[in-house]
Amino acid sequence: MGRKRKKNLLYYKKPIHINIAVIIFAFVLIYFLVYFFQFLTSKHVSVYEVQKGQIMETNIYTGLILRSETVSYSEESGKINYYSKEGDKAGYDDLICSIDSEGSISEEITEAGLDASSLTKDELSEIRSLVTNYTANYSDTQFYNIYSFRENLNSSVQESLYLAALEELTDQTDTGTFSLVRADIDGILAFYTDGYEDVTPDTFSAEIYQPSSYQKNNLKSNTSVSVGQALYKTVTDEDWYIMIPLDEDETALYKEQMGEDSDSFVIQVTFKTDDAQTYATASIRTYGSESFLQLAFNSSMIRYISSRYMEVELGGDEKTGLKIPNTAIVQKEFLLIPSDYISQGDNSSSKGVIRILEEDGSAEFVSTDVYYTDTESGYCYVLSDDLELGDVIQKPDSAEQYTISETGERSGVYNINKGYAVFKQISVISSNEEYTIVETGTSYGLSLYDRIALDGTSISEGEFAN
Repeated sequence: MGRKRKKNLLYYKKPIHINIAVIIFAFVLIYFLVYFFQFLTSKHVSVYEVQKGQIMETNIYTGLILRSETVSYSEESGKINYYSKEGDKAGYDDLICSIDSEGSISEEITEAGLDASSLTKDELSEIRSLVTNYTANYSDTQFYNIYSFRENLNSSVQESLYLAALEELTDQTDTGTFSLVRADIDGILAFYTDGYEDVTPDTFSAEIYQPSSYQKNNLKSNTSVSVGQALYKTVTDEDWYIMIPLDEDETALYKEQMGEDSDSFVIQVTFKTDDAQTYATASIRTYGSESFLQLAFNSSMIRYISSRYMEVELGGDEKTGLKIPNTAIVQKEFLLIPSDYISQGDNSSSKGVIRILEEDGSAEFVSTDVYYTDTESGYCYVLSDDLELGDVIQKPDSAEQYTISETGERSGVYNINKGYAVFKQISVISSNEEYTIVETGTSYGLSLYDRIALDGTSISEGEFAN
């Protein structure tokens, strides 16, 4: 048999086929797992997007009203009946009231005032108009107006009934015991006294302003009068004033509005009694050591003739900037470093300080973020992961050294544009109970459409958020 021939076997190496779909899936899976892990470990924070906004800046005060008031006094004694109501315009010789020294005629007039059935159509129409106007302007927030409405309504009814009764009793009034009191000057009538009738802005003093102890004497509540007793008063001038006490900060604020070259300025005024608005000429008056804002008006005096102290809202300027919720604002602690210790590194444009190492006394440059410089104190508010209280720093080009020992706080919010919290300081323009308006373009500040944490206390510096 012939020898078998050996066969040379060649092994074929199977080529590796790369499956692109598997690789893409693996990358997607890894990305998903990383994102899912970050989602689980990061904080869930409600986000607010910064928008432009404005706030109407106002201040509410209680002011003392001063007018030109003349009190008229009784020359007789007896029972009294009034034929005019508060706020009526009285011309010379117009009937104001009657005084009956014997009393019988006054009693008949008073009794007639209880019978509303004798009112004419015109009188009923006037009363209906009063009720309609009140109900149309009624507000739950101004319920106290119902008392002045009731008084005006009662006075209107009583005035009409008393006048009608007086006409019917004309034959009986021509006696020596019954006299009519008529206006001796033109003006607007008021039927109360309170001791402020002779006070003017020039005779005013800080001690006169006493809203908590104010008392008002209603003259119409009297059924009888004696000689020398006040009957009514007449306001003879449409010019009137409101005096408002100011503290030091408020005085400085209004002086700034007034300017150095002026002794007055114009300000918007809202009367809280009825929310009516007007403008007043404002000036600052000093009485002893106290400052008052004097508001001068030349209209609407009759509208508030029954008031002596009144709440007013001053201002109305819109402050515009970036609008953020107050819940987002937090206080952050900074290291305080004298500004003359801040320098720039030799090979860097960043700011920082020269720190002296405790181990060997050598010096190194440490970069810092300077958020704010207080020009009055001369300190910079800085943040740096490489600095802490107790570190010794050296003034540039000097052997003078300083140990960091103080901290200070700045207001700001946490920006989460990059997915983690970064403190951004704010410079407040104005604020109310819900929102704050801050400046744009400040160093380490906010920009329009930045995303910030709605609740600033829910996150910390550097913390991830989603």
